[in-house]
Amino acid sequence: MSPYQIKNAEEDNMKIIDNYRDLPIGKYLEICEIDRREDLEDINKQVSIIAILSGMDEEDIYNLPIEEYRELAIKAEFLKTPYDGEILTAKRYGLNGMVLEPVADFRKITTAQYIDFQTFAKDVERNIVEVVSTMLIPVGKKYNQDYDILEVQNAMREHMSVADILSLYAFFFVQYRQLIEASLISCKKEAEKIPDKRKREKTLREIQKQMDLLKNGVG
Repeated sequence: MSPYQIKNAEEDNMKIIDNYRDLPIGKYLEICEIDRREDLEDINKQVSIIAILSGMDEEDIYNLPIEEYRELAIKAEFLKTPYDGEILTAKRYGLNGMVLEPVADFRKITTAQYIDFQTFAKDVERNIVEVVSTMLIPVGKKYNQDYDILEVQNAMREHMSVADILSLYAFFFVQYRQLIEASLISCKKEAEKIPDKRKREKTLREIQKQMDLLKNGVG
């Protein structure tokens, strides 16, 4: 076999991630950062993204025959469409020697978990791993106690897919909304007992405003 034939055989085996279920969340966040850069031309962004998806060096991608580059670019086009697959969660996740369990009931979370969840969720596009890590706990542990949460987050970035993370985030967010709604209903009942009419009406209006925002998907 000639060197030319060997080269072609190796190129035929080139693989690239072409769907969200195979794309680790860490790589996806790298891609998002590249996409946000204003100092790169679109073609340079595309090369950087293909490098992440394929595991190749950017220099090697620049040196590919144009037809092979085009084929890789086509496979990367799934990124142009947001993930809209089925929302599936598991009871447990095995990651890098750790076994992690999603919080099944938001009413049982600690104050620290709740605060961290809210804080990270303010910039969920950049912090989605941190958001989910507040509710994905090693079996037998309490939140951020007797384990390294940074180790958990790193394992999530490396071993959990975009589909896994978005499914868990959706699961936790539904619980979060339900918890807030239950809290507002409880506050409304208490506000109705306020003796001062003016204060009572003002408090009820504010609670109703928050309930409307929650209903419309804001907050």
